[in-house]
Amino acid sequence: MHFIWFWRWKLIHSKEVSVEIDTSKPDLTSALKEIRTQYEVLSARNQQSAEEWYKSKFANFTEEAARSSDSIRQAKEEISEYRRQLQAQNIEIESLRSASESLERQLQEAEERSGQEIGQLRETVDQLETALRTTKGEMARHLQEYQDLLNVKMALDIEIAAYRKLLEGEETRLSTGSSSSSMFSLSCPFSSSPLSAFRGFSTGTAAVRKGHSGTCQDPEDSRELKATSEGDSEDEGSALARA
Repeated sequence: MHFIWFWRWKLIHSKEVSVEIDTSKPDLTSALKEIRTQYEVLSARNQQSAEEWYKSKFANFTEEAARSSDSIRQAKEEISEYRRQLQAQNIEIESLRSASESLERQLQEAEERSGQEIGQLRETVDQLETALRTTKGEMARHLQEYQDLLNVKMALDIEIAAYRKLLEGEETRLSTGSSSSSMFSLSCPFSSSPLSAFRGFSTGTAAVRKGHSGTCQDPEDSRELKATSEGDSEDEGSALARA
């Protein structure tokens, strides 16, 4: 529009100049007609040029507006897509936050349970350690008792062996002197009994008291001594087995 007004203003001024120049001519009517014709032609030409320019600009603006509309539509679609993605991300974040809180609660509960279990296990360990110390003390006491019993058994074995050797010596002596036993029984009264000497034996190394030059031992006492020794050995063996 500014362009059209500019050309109109230019034509008017050119007409005025033509009028001023041609005032000296006598035929003003023809001159005015010619000027009007030129103005109309120029005006039509300028109007056509302006319309074409306006149409081209309008087409460009329309294309740009269409392109802008497409861009705006694409931008709106992208914004909608971003909003959907953002909403999905927010939902996922809330889900993850809930899962994290649940896991934290489970972890806290597990720590509490493990603490209680650890306390119970420590109490159990303390009880087991106490029982172990008690058992060790009892084992040491039993071992000491066993050692004492073993020492007693060894002493009894030594004493039994001494009794056995004593009996074997007595049997040998009796067997060698059986031929003259009747003579000894008539001529030699027993001054002391070997059985009483054997029963007085308590240290594991007994010795039968022998009489002086006029004493001897009775075979019946020897047999009684052997039976008594065997009975004592059996009693000691059964006592050791019970121990």
